[in-house]
Amino acid sequence: MANLENSEILKYALEEVNGAIRRGELIAGDDEGINKAVAQAVENAVERSEQLTPTGHAWLRRKIEKWRPVRRKKMAKVRRANLRRWGRGLRYYENCIVTSEVLNKMLEDCIGAWVLNDRSVISENLLGVEGVMGGKGLKCLTLLSLQSRACSIANEIGLLSEHGYPEAVMSRTRSLHELAVVAHALSAHGLADTSVSDRYGAWTVAEAKKEWRVLSGLGMDPDALSGIDAELQVCAEAAWGSDFFKQNGWASPLFPGRRPPIPLSDIETFVGMNHMRQYYLAGNDAIHAGPRALAGRARFRDGAIFPTSSEVQHETTRYFLAVSAIMLAEICAAACEVVSSITEDFDALFALKAMGDAVEQARGEFESGGMRP
Repeated sequence: MANLENSEILKYALEEVNGAIRRGELIAGDDEGINKAVAQAVENAVERSEQLTPTGHAWLRRKIEKWRPVRRKKMAKVRRANLRRWGRGLRYYENCIVTSEVLNKMLEDCIGAWVLNDRSVISENLLGVEGVMGGKGLKCLTLLSLQSRACSIANEIGLLSEHGYPEAVMSRTRSLHELAVVAHALSAHGLADTSVSDRYGAWTVAEAKKEWRVLSGLGMDPDALSGIDAELQVCAEAAWGSDFFKQNGWASPLFPGRRPPIPLSDIETFVGMNHMRQYYLAGNDAIHAGPRALAGRARFRDGAIFPTSSEVQHETTRYFLAVSAIMLAEICAAACEVVSSITEDFDALFALKAMGDAVEQARGEFESGGMRP
């Protein structure tokens, strides 16, 4: 244990506090004032620590430079281990992503041809607010955006798995799960029905309103909604009531007679995705600072108790890459079915067969345990 009497930082801080007492700036019996002064003095000492503890700083710089190549070597080793076991599965997973990206371009073309054929199909305004698209045009673009975001997240999951970041893989799979739930919810009343998608489109003002409320509560002075957003907020409240702005108020049409708040878990159950909830909960653990996740990080290897960088976790790779591929396919299917139904370009549906085949191939590899050394 370090000798406190030899601590240059502590000496500096105490001298600063004692000086303040001698000058009458602090009263010896004022414990609260002295505690604050000590905390500030230590902070000041840390800022000057390079001058106060030059030997310690020199040692730390040497340790940092020595650790840098060790860290790179360790991370490369983790990646090799993952590729040796899951290289084929990762290629199959990439096939899923490539297929979904090509599907995204197909859906863009479907929507583009639909609009070029008749521009009136996108002339419907959301809640009558000029300049804000609503109706079927909004629903098509919303599903296309959901699907494109799913492609991006799936790319992240593949890279994170390859390089050995299991918690990040679980957290991003959680995001895919949410996108899949929303994608199914938007079409729960029919592929061409816009009762939910219009509300979801207007939900942007609910999110902005929540942000304004939080920032205001912190004593900040955020800009209030103005222009189109302010008009959309007024129209949304007039059409759907103030309950619209509560948790997931956009999903109210799915639960007739029920007032928000509506937990995501209820929407998840409604659209039949609650069987995947165990993976969503694991993703929650990976995101949040819960004690169970912290305790579960113990590894006791390589001279450390907890990992600080990448690591090999074959079971996380095995299950969560399979789950994320399934989620990606669910989102692709929802987007493709909506766009095909609304634009009446049903030939795009053939891409779902290719997507399904790619997912089954990847899923089979992960379920079988991958390539053994």
